[in-house]
Amino acid sequence: MKTSHDTVSGWGQFRPVPVTSLAPDSVHEMSVASLPDERVIARGLGRSYGDAAHRRDGSAIVTTACTELDWVDRAGGLVRVDAGVTIGQLIDRFTPQGWFVPVTPGTRQVTVGGAIAADIHGKNHHHDGSFGDHVISMRVRLANDEKIVLSPSQHPDLFWATVGGMGLTGIVLDAVIRLVPIPTTTVAVETQRFSSLSDLVAEMERTDTSHAFSVAWVDLLGGARSVLTQGSFASTDQLAELAPVPDAAGAFRRPPTMAVGLPRFRLPRVATTPSIKLFNELWWRKAPAELITTGESITAFFHPLDAITDWNRVYGSRGFVQWQCVVPENQAMYEIVERFAALPAYFSVLKRLGPTNAGLLSFPDSGWTLAVDLPATSKVLVALDELDQLVVDANGRNYLAKDATLTRASFERMYPRLPEFRTIRNQVDPTHRFASDLSERLGL
Repeated sequence: MKTSHDTVSGWGQFRPVPVTSLAPDSVHEMSVASLPDERVIARGLGRSYGDAAHRRDGSAIVTTACTELDWVDRAGGLVRVDAGVTIGQLIDRFTPQGWFVPVTPGTRQVTVGGAIAADIHGKNHHHDGSFGDHVISMRVRLANDEKIVLSPSQHPDLFWATVGGMGLTGIVLDAVIRLVPIPTTTVAVETQRFSSLSDLVAEMERTDTSHAFSVAWVDLLGGARSVLTQGSFASTDQLAELAPVPDAAGAFRRPPTMAVGLPRFRLPRVATTPSIKLFNELWWRKAPAELITTGESITAFFHPLDAITDWNRVYGSRGFVQWQCVVPENQAMYEIVERFAALPAYFSVLKRLGPTNAGLLSFPDSGWTLAVDLPATSKVLVALDELDQLVVDANGRNYLAKDATLTRASFERMYPRLPEFRTIRNQVDPTHRFASDLSERLGL
């Protein structure tokens, strides 16, 4: 395996650490190569925001060169993919053939291994669940170097400990996942803005079930006014009514992926409260006051932030943290939103989630999930600890793939199936060979 000594962080660029990166050229090499004696953790593209995919002075098994993928059952939508295959590669390969990924987060730049480890969710969780619900089987390299096939019926306990298990049960080598058929590659999107949070909540409760995808941008610096976008893939009959009008490529097109990067010199902190307030004002006024329906590409609807490849740099050298919770009740969500009014909460989205799956550490659960980007200042870090207590008291939880600050005590109260996970992990990895800074911080 190629070896390099790097300084890495999560996507928030918060508290970078030195690691030894080990990059196999193939899944076969990743499955048979000798691993170092010190603690190791698998790492994809580093899009978890905190410290889930690295270990200070340890080693990271970087999977990004493991990118083979192909059909297993074209009629049934089953594909076999290496752990390093990205959501974007799946979209580029299969959407022109009329198939889409079952779940996508807000970026294409997530590997399948990472999607399983974090049990990612998207705008359709209320409708289709999370990524683990669509994994048919996976091969995992365990701490004793055994290769084992896991599925909901084959070693189910270990399967559901691995789904959402943050890479701590072993290294995912490859997986068979089920894609979903789509009628076109255009999304019919309904957009409208709201002046109050209560109006937004009422509309989402009324209409979410009639849309496959739903998400709201919320201006926490501006009284929680919002823009709600909901949609489903357009039928062929709808295409003629939507903009852009389909061209000669027909109903199925490879989504555009053009992106630009920020200047490579060291940037000052661009994301400041005055600049974000101005952006939020323009963004809200740009949105329609009354509901309109438009046709959008997959990229525009699902992955708009990918247009700037390194947008995380706008927070400056100290980086930022993203905090995401799910709470079951409206009142708890209102209280959390009210607390954020006193913080520099710069980018915020609100979604409704459906029921949880069998993943022992899977994040999604029925209720409201709020995700917020914040600069990594002392004031913010203290306030987040207080917000964590609100989440605990509301029987909610924080998302480990986004977390950089949660305490062990709060974590243990958020995840009631944690003892089951620890038991299974100790059985398959008694020396805790697979470990990250997150697992050390949270006592995993």
